Amino acid sequence: MVYEAVFGEVYPDPVRIVAIGRKVEDLLANPENKEWSSISVELCGGTHISNTREAESFALLSEEGIAKGIRWVTAVTTGSAFKALELASALELEVNEASKAEGDLLEQKVTSLNGRVESAPIPTAKKTDLKAKISVLQNQVVKAKKKTAEENIQKAIKDTSDNAAMREAVVRVMEQKGIAVMVISTDEKKTLVCAGVPEKSDKSKLLNVLEWLKIALKPLNGKGGGGKGGLAQGDLLFQMWKKQ
Repeated sequence: MVYEAVFGEVYPDPVRIVAIGRKVEDLLANPENKEWSSISVELCGGTHISNTREAESFALLSEEGIAKGIRWVTAVTTGSAFKALELASALELEVNEASKAEGDLLEQKVTSLNGRVESAPIPTAKKTDLKAKISVLQNQVVKAKKKTAEENIQKAIKDTSDNAAMREAVVRVMEQKGIAVMVISTDEKKTLVCAGVPEKSDKSKLLNVLEWLKIALKPLNGKGGGGKGGLAQGDLLFQMWKKQ
């Protein structure tokens, strides 16, 4: 007779049984006793070591529910445990170093570390700690982006020759107001135009942003392009604008 447990584990016949809280002999003597339902009784293929010191080290890699009232635990010992702990230390060092970065470099590091920590075979307690630290860095990235967006809006107002700032201003208006918007700015050499139509609004079905831009620029002999993401840009010579 062969006993088979979850995940394809096969046990010998006779199979060893381990009970926590009461002796197996007590359970066998009175198998109908309802008290046994509160006791952990497991099939066991062997304890594998004669003394816990032989394990040298221990790392709990995961603990998850596989059914109601049943948890599945994955852990490693000896060399595998040491490797898991070393990897955790290395990742922690990288997370601490990433906290010193700023801007795009910080965003790149956070994105990379988030995926690597999530899939890393490291102790679950350390993984939870590292994910919390990465979450703090992700919030820093979001705040930095918001600050940059605000600065670009102000820059678009003060410096009308900055294409990126104009686009940022148009995007923010679309996001906050949900309306189509066209911004025209001039300097001594040229005139820049940026138009935006919210893609998720009903307006996008009635108004194509690139067609709208081209119609606006046609009388001025301007040119435009784009259309992706609900944005289009164009320009024309300042002297021609002034003449028209």
